Amino acid sequence: MSFSLESFQLGDIITGKIIKLEPTGVLVDFYTDQLAYVPLLELSLNEIQSPEEALQLNEIREFLVVGNYDGEHSIFLSHCSPETLKDSDRLYETAFYLASEKCGHPISREDLIVHTKIRDVHGNGVSATIQWFLCSLEHPPTVSFSIRKLEIRKAWERIRQLQTEDVTVYGKILKKTSRGALVKIEGLYSSIRTYVDKQREELVVGEELPLNIIKVREEDNYLVLLHHSVSVRLRQLQVGQVVSGIIRSIKNYGVFVDIGDLYALLPTSKMFHPSVDHPNQFFKINDHLKAKIIKIDPENGQVVLESCGS
Repeated sequence: MSFSLESFQLGDIITGKIIKLEPTGVLVDFYTDQLAYVPLLELSLNEIQSPEEALQLNEIREFLVVGNYDGEHSIFLSHCSPETLKDSDRLYETAFYLASEKCGHPISREDLIVHTKIRDVHGNGVSATIQWFLCSLEHPPTVSFSIRKLEIRKAWERIRQLQTEDVTVYGKILKKTSRGALVKIEGLYSSIRTYVDKQREELVVGEELPLNIIKVREEDNYLVLLHHSVSVRLRQLQVGQVVSGIIRSIKNYGVFVDIGDLYALLPTSKMFHPSVDHPNQFFKINDHLKAKIIKIDPENGQVVLESCGS
C-alpha cells in the first residue's frame, strides 16, 4: 500500500506505530486516514525472516519516506557549478531532454518529476546526480516507507564520521575475494583491500580484524578498508625512502618484497634490468633486497619500489 505524494515529502523521517505484525510485513499507523503496509524487506538493515526479529507490536518507530515510481533514471554530473544548480529550469530541461531521448518519444512536462542530489563538493564546484521519474494520471507518483533505507542512511553517516575521526573498526571476515576479503561494518558490506599477497594469505574466514576506513563512496555503495597494521605501516613510509625487505613472491611483472606488515611491489620496469624476460632470472624467493619507494597509494594499500643498487 502506498500514499499520494501530497501526503508526505520524499526524504522525510516520520514516526509511525506498529499496529499489526504479519508474516510478510507490518501495518503501520502514520496518523493518517489509512494504515500503511511495510514489507519485510524494508523493516531492517539485517536479513530477517519475520517482523518479530526487528519490531514489536505497538512499538513507535521512525521510517524514511521513499519514492515508489515507475521508470527511474539518473545522470551523474562530475563538475557542476553552483550557478547551474541554482538554475532549476536548466536542470529540468536537461532531464526533460534526456527522458525524451531515453523513451524515444516526446514526454509531457506533467509526466516528469525531477530530483537533484549533491554528491560531493570540490574546487571546481560540485558533483550531483539528477534523477527523473515518469508518471501519469493512470500511474500517479506515490511514496512508501522504509526502516531499512533509514538505517542505511544512518550507517553511512556513522561510517563517514568514523573515517573523519580515523577510528579503528572491527569486522569479521565473511569470505575471501580476489582482492582481499568481505566484511560487514555498521551493517554495510565492505571490502578489505589487499592487492598484495601477504595479507590475503593470512586472512581467515570468521576471524575479526582491526581495520581502518580508507575510501567511502555512498552513491556507489562502495566502502574500502585496510588492516590496521598496514594502515599504520603506510603512514611510516615516505616517497624517496630506502627500505630493506625479503622477496616473498615473483611474478612476470615484478617481485613482491616483504617490508614489514605489507608487501611492496618492485615492477620489472623499475629494475636495473628492465629488459629481462622474467624477474626470476635475477631474483629468488627469500633474497634480501634494498629498494627506494617511488609511490605510496594509501587507498589501495600499495607501495611501489625501484631498484637502488645491484
